[in-house]
Amino acid sequence: MNLKDYIDKAESIDIEELKDKTLSDLIVKFHAKNILRLYVTKENKPIFVLTPKEIVDIFLNNLQEQNAYNYLKDKSSLECFDADLHIIDIYYQMRKNKILFMPVCENGKFIGEIDFQTLSLKISFIVIKDQLTGVYNKKYFDVLIEEYKDFNKPIGFIFIEIKELPVFEGLYGVDMVNNIIKTYANLLKSSVRNIDFVFRWDNQFRIIIFNNLEVSAKIFERIKNRLENLKINDIKIPFNICMTHVPEINTDILMAVEECEERLIKRD
Repeated sequence: MNLKDYIDKAESIDIEELKDKTLSDLIVKFHAKNILRLYVTKENKPIFVLTPKEIVDIFLNNLQEQNAYNYLKDKSSLECFDADLHIIDIYYQMRKNKILFMPVCENGKFIGEIDFQTLSLKISFIVIKDQLTGVYNKKYFDVLIEEYKDFNKPIGFIFIEIKELPVFEGLYGVDMVNNIIKTYANLLKSSVRNIDFVFRWDNQFRIIIFNNLEVSAKIFERIKNRLENLKINDIKIPFNICMTHVPEINTDILMAVEECEERLIKRD
């Protein structure tokens, strides 16, 4: 999870383009683009960032007619985050030092910026997602179970366990196992509605369906049939699957989850 994969695009202008421009011209360009920040670069390195605060300072000091190139040419490079840094490390660093935004460089060249508010949203998304498949993870499943344990509307559960993954890894390698897991995830995501949740950890998937028993059962049968007919590299992948429903089968959510867990174990 390197920073490079999570940066935002940032507008920039090379200082060489400002030789015949005033600071007022630079401000006009800033407003024309309807942006929060405009970076000035020199040899692909950010040396200045124009924000509303800098614009106010320019007007308060009556600098708007000053040549922009002369005003900026002696500016040193701005501090940058390296694109190869881990996204979580950057998050904690920005949070600790109350950094609102920061340019990002790769091999010393400006490639974009990271905004703390946007980063916070991305981090919250990362934390609840399974990195291999993009479906939700166990941590988020536990959060939702706690949140919905007193849910007074119908909710269905489908549990799927992929069997014999250690055998497949021994025979075909870890890439084959990852391909199986990702194929299962894609099949499950395409088998449920946008309002339903798919979770994965280890060799197990869990699905939460917000509807009555009839709808939950239809989705269950759809998934079961698709998995029974699924082949990966012309190999059928063994699996266990079970479902339950609240309130039409179980009386509460915690009992429903426990029942599905026990049924998967008993199938072995």
